[in-house]
Amino acid sequence: KMKVSAVIFVLVLAASCSQTFSGPVGSDLPICCFSYTHHKLPQKKHMKVYFYTTSRCQQPAVVFITRKKHQVCSHPDTDWVKVCVNSFGTH
Repeated sequence: KMKVSAVIFVLVLAASCSQTFSGPVGSDLPICCFSYTHHKLPQKKHMKVYFYTTSRCQQPAVVFITRKKHQVCSHPDTDWVKVCVNSFGTH
């Protein structure tokens, strides 16, 4: 019974912390976001790179890759996302 509770806890935690993508980075499948982060990301020094999802995705997104290699989906019209993208310079 304890093992089942632990597994459920880990699954719920993983689902609440992660974003959903249609494929891994580097695959032929486009990376699409189905939800956006509601939290402003830390300063640019914690982010390695960003990219926009393709037009094949149902909703637009900016995906930030953190220095720890986490992929974070963000809404492209959010003010902090625009500021962060602009801080990278030309992309």
